[in-house]
Amino acid sequence: MKKIKWTNKFSGETGYVASISKAKGYFINAETVEGARSFRSDKEVATAIQTLVELGEAENNLFEAVEV
Repeated sequence: MKKIKWTNKFSGETGYVASISKAKGYFINAETVEGARSFRSDKEVATAIQTLVELGEAENNLFEAVEV
């Protein structure tokens, strides 16, 4: 399974993406990898990261897929 880890570009704070709310325009943080949403494929992760970019979340954060 894969999860998405985020790192704030300015503060260095990190966390994991628990969910993405397209309607509200942001993601919900999970402080632990266990609380993060699991993705089954690279395509699912890529689509989720693209959604985060479109929502403007990549302006302040770096997103990366991590294998768990």
